Amino acid sequence: MEHFRNIERRDGVCIGYKDDLHPKDGRGRVGKSGFDKTLRLNDIIDIAYTMENPRPNIIVKGGPNAKWYLKYCEEDKIDDKIEKTKWLKQAKMCTTYIIQWM
Repeated sequence: MEHFRNIERRDGVCIGYKDDLHPKDGRGRVGKSGFDKTLRLNDIIDIAYTMENPRPNIIVKGGPNAKWYLKYCEEDKIDDKIEKTKWLKQAKMCTTYIIQWM
């Protein structure tokens, strides 16, 4: 947790729906895409921190019983990407965490 400067939580929004990132070693991964739903936010942050090129700065939980997803978006384009996905019905159930790494 000492690896990031700030983390912001936004409820009811999502960023993209196809551009998921995964670690090379597959740690925590379940199925074709996403991470185990039983992992905690701390575990997902640790996985994201170990990744590089690009390091994910977006964590999405698709709902209370859904998997976790890691994504990358340039900081100045995050609000635009969120606006583009407002049409998704599933976005209303999502919780998105935006991380600023040190």
